[in-house]
Amino acid sequence: MTMQFVTRLAYLKNKTLRFSTLSVLFLLMQSCSSAPSSLNYYLLHSTDSVPLTQNSVQRTLVLDKITLPEYLKHKGLVYQTSDTSLHISTAHLWAEPMDEGLSKVLSSALADKQILLQRGDQLSDEEATHITLHIDDFISTYKGDVVFSGQYTVSSVQKGTSIHSFKFKAPIENDGFSSSIQAMRNTIAQLAQHLSQTF
Repeated sequence: MTMQFVTRLAYLKNKTLRFSTLSVLFLLMQSCSSAPSSLNYYLLHSTDSVPLTQNSVQRTLVLDKITLPEYLKHKGLVYQTSDTSLHISTAHLWAEPMDEGLSKVLSSALADKQILLQRGDQLSDEEATHITLHIDDFISTYKGDVVFSGQYTVSSVQKGTSIHSFKFKAPIENDGFSSSIQAMRNTIAQLAQHLSQTF
């Protein structure tokens, strides 16, 4: 009788322990899944940029198309973690598509050189100089810089068509995505300088 009582008591303790453990695990899982995830949104372009006035325009360039690599079509900011690996953030996101942000920064950088950049769907003037932009890489790297590379095609009725490759780098001055984005803007400014000397 005593042996049966002890066995029964041990069984009940074991069952209670398992139930308590499962309850604690369930509560932990609930708290993890219900915790609000903090999302951060970033702009590639600066809201401080000043638009080019019509009186200041010396040349006009028409941007027909920007082609991006697949990894830049995600909303998450991308960081190269090694020579072969990328990390796409799920908490740090672009506030607008990459091609839109890139064209806005390029437009602002060209405006500093009195060059008006217009989208192809805004201006279909065949006499204007047109460009298409193909991006191979545009990324913050584990080496502490931003790499911006690809090709652009310039075409006009007067000068025909020419293809130009580019690769620009800019150091990331501090930790964090904000410094990385500033370095990205700097590489786009280098592209604007290159473009202004090309056509």
